[in-house]
Amino acid sequence: MENLLAIINNDPKVAVGLAGIVPGVLLYFTPMKIILRVVEERSSEKLSLTPYLLAYMNCMFCMVYAYWSLNLLAVIANAIYCGIIIHYIMILMFLSPKNVILDKRIGELVVLTVAVLTSTFVPFSMPENISPLFTGSLATALSMVLYTLSLVSVIETKDVEFMSFYSSTLMFLNGAFWFAFAVLRQDHFMIITNGFGCAVGAIQMYLMYPNNKDKTKNQNEERRIDSSDSIV
Repeated sequence: MENLLAIINNDPKVAVGLAGIVPGVLLYFTPMKIILRVVEERSSEKLSLTPYLLAYMNCMFCMVYAYWSLNLLAVIANAIYCGIIIHYIMILMFLSPKNVILDKRIGELVVLTVAVLTSTFVPFSMPENISPLFTGSLATALSMVLYTLSLVSVIETKDVEFMSFYSSTLMFLNGAFWFAFAVLRQDHFMIITNGFGCAVGAIQMYLMYPNNKDKTKNQNEERRIDSSDSIV
């Protein structure tokens, strides 16, 4: 513990990176409510596996880039994120009807496997100065696509359940901490990715706040009604 504190005192990047892991982990735990509902219903037929596969692929790309850029904290963070997401994928696969597995799930997993293997092993065949550029470009491109899809979904649906104000806040904090880490490290790929993610999180917070406030107000009214009913 003392050694860790000494490292943090000597290198602010470590403190910022460790702080960034916390909102990231919490962010990837936010789908747990949906996963638990799927477990209760014993079927994932109505739930698409694609967002989880894309999220896993994104974390894998980021972890591979972190490896090539000698960024241990980012490797650890994305390994944790991958561990969380792979559990979601396994649960959804296990609870998928056989016809859905044959029609959709297997094809999605094949695409994921090819993409992950390509991003992992192809860089080894490249010159060492090109590998970080290749993996960083992949990670940045996919991250920005996912952030954009999230923002478009919020603008179109403003669904509090699937992208709540809480989730948007975690996205903002995650992006902010890793953006600061990237600035201190002077990592341009991470600066672009997390700067964009921080901005998207802030926009979603602004868009979701009225909906979140209305939902809280409705829940409070329902509690008052239930309380008055119980008294009667």
